[in-house]
Amino acid sequence: MKKITFSPSMIAVVLSSVLAGGSAFAADSVSETTNTISTKAESAVERTGDTLSQAAEATKGTIDDAMITTKVKGELLKHDAINSGDISVETTDAVVTLSGFVTSQEQIKQAAEIAGQVEGVASVSDKLIVKDKAYQSVKEYADDAMVTSAVKAKFLAADGVPGLSVSVETQDGVVQLTGEVDTQAQATHAENVAKSVDGVQSVKNDLIVTQ
Repeated sequence: MKKITFSPSMIAVVLSSVLAGGSAFAADSVSETTNTISTKAESAVERTGDTLSQAAEATKGTIDDAMITTKVKGELLKHDAINSGDISVETTDAVVTLSGFVTSQEQIKQAAEIAGQVEGVASVSDKLIVKDKAYQSVKEYADDAMVTSAVKAKFLAADGVPGLSVSVETQDGVVQLTGEVDTQAQATHAENVAKSVDGVQSVKNDLIVTQ
């Protein structure tokens, strides 16, 4: 068998080729890894931007609704024919909900028209109730105020009722519930809790289920 001898110069050429190939492979690997990291970083930035944008829109919507509520209350106060102190105003996504008690059907119509003319209001949900009688004694008013306080306190103590999200109005022992809850079960539970309070004659459940 013939013995093959490699000269130092030939060995140097082979080693240089191997090293060059390894360097190219390493460079390609680094480049690919860098591109992957860059792509993931860009995606993360985009997702963060979308989340911040959505949060900003939600905050803006909440502020706009609060401003609309304030404007509607202000407009109702300007009309002496309407006892605005007995009317609650809530706004969600520019939809104004009026609840509470008035002395006539005409006042309901006027209140809804006034609210609908306020800038930014998309629509008006009328949940106002006409009082059974025009006159209410001081004692009756005090009794209704006590019932309202008792119902609110019961909500805060009860499990499964978002007490802070539910508005309570009482007229002649008739309790009206307005606001938003997450489920129908919460709305039903709130009604049952209100009915269990001493002094409550009946409950008008106008809670809105959001889910």
